[in-house]
Amino acid sequence: MVYEKFRHEVERILEEKAKPVTWNEIKESSTKLKQKAPYHVYVQKLQGDIGLVRFKSGNKTVWALRNWFEDGKFTELLPEKVRLTILSAKRDHAIAANEYWELKRVYPVKNEIYRWDVIEAEVEEFFPKEEKRPESLRLKEDGMRYSRTIEDEEERIRIAEKVAESGEFLHTDAWKGKTLGLTKPRFRCFYFYDGRCQFFCDQSVCVGHDMEVEEQGESTEIKGDRVYFILEAAERAQGEFIWEKKRIEWYITSVISLTDPRQRRLL
Repeated sequence: MVYEKFRHEVERILEEKAKPVTWNEIKESSTKLKQKAPYHVYVQKLQGDIGLVRFKSGNKTVWALRNWFEDGKFTELLPEKVRLTILSAKRDHAIAANEYWELKRVYPVKNEIYRWDVIEAEVEEFFPKEEKRPESLRLKEDGMRYSRTIEDEEERIRIAEKVAESGEFLHTDAWKGKTLGLTKPRFRCFYFYDGRCQFFCDQSVCVGHDMEVEEQGESTEIKGDRVYFILEAAERAQGEFIWEKKRIEWYITSVISLTDPRQRRLL
């Protein structure tokens, strides 16, 4: 099933149900959705396209529409805590992966945290009123608890691969509202110079990207054979985000470099 048909069917069913439902309930209400599990890239697109929100309600993962919560509906169903794996720690916020391997911009960050820390955090606002970017999550200032640090390189690679996305979002405006992304440069085709980076993504149409690099204390040193770029949509003066326009501009906010221990190397 092509994405447009998938989007239309999921949106239709959610609007008809008018309440959070599971993927199985969505499938049972459709004669077109046959796949056991939805294609991950399609789900990622739905977050911006229709405002899809997924979360745990009891022991089940439910699908809902963001505008329901913005209208004050079903807020009692939202979880009070989230589990996050930190992928980038900045001065006042962090970029993390949730349990669905979706990127989240979490703030405020008062505790000292580092990349690959796993934390449990109490949520202040799932949809902050002052922060309209869809991936943003406001945490309670004193509600963050350290759980563990992921030390194993293979586990780190597994997580990065689950979060990593196709570079399609760099070439099309179909990913509406998207302001965070994690992608891999093609065949280590990248070059850092003067606070910028040139690289090729995995799209066959790609003729190269040239982006600003924002380090904020994080090193961009490449130590391993697996490289991932965390990207953010740029912001203009007066808080206007370029993603609100038709043409989106991205910059590299963090670089992850890992060494695959299974990779054979010449001695």
